Amino acid sequence: MPPSAGTETILVIDDERLVLSLTHSMLTRYGYDVVTAMSGAEALAVFKNWPDIEVNLLLVDLVMPGMNGTETVQRIHELRPALPVIYFSAYSEMESLRPRHARNAPYLAKPFSSLRLTAKIREVLDNSKADAAGAESSE
Repeated sequence: MPPSAGTETILVIDDERLVLSLTHSMLTRYGYDVVTAMSGAEALAVFKNWPDIEVNLLLVDLVMPGMNGTETVQRIHELRPALPVIYFSAYSEMESLRPRHARNAPYLAKPFSSLRLTAKIREVLDNSKADAAGAESSE
C-alpha cells in the first residue's frame, strides 16, 4: 500500500539535524509542505515571526534540550489551540512504556518508515477535520 499523500503543511520539531532532514524528505516526497525547527524556541519563533503562517499539524520530538516536546506544544497551543500534534521519539509504541506526559496523545516511535509516518499523519489530520466538522454542525 502506498504512503498516504497530502497537501497540508507540517511543522517538524526535532533537535537532530539528520532526523529533520530525513523527515522533511519523506514528507515532501508525498506532497506535504514542511517547515522545520531544531528547538521549541525556534518553533515558537516561526509563529511569532509569521503569525499568518498556515500550519496544519505539529510533529514534535518528545526529548529535546531546553524546552521538551510537551512544553513546546503547550506554548504553541497558547497561540494555536486547535493545532493537531503527533509526538515522536525513541520510546516504545506501547503507551504504558512512555513517560506519563507522552501518553494519551498520537505517537510514533523512531525509527519510522515513510509509510508509517504518512499513515499516522493522515489519521490525525483526518480525525481533526472530522472533529471540527462535528463541532460546527452541533453549534
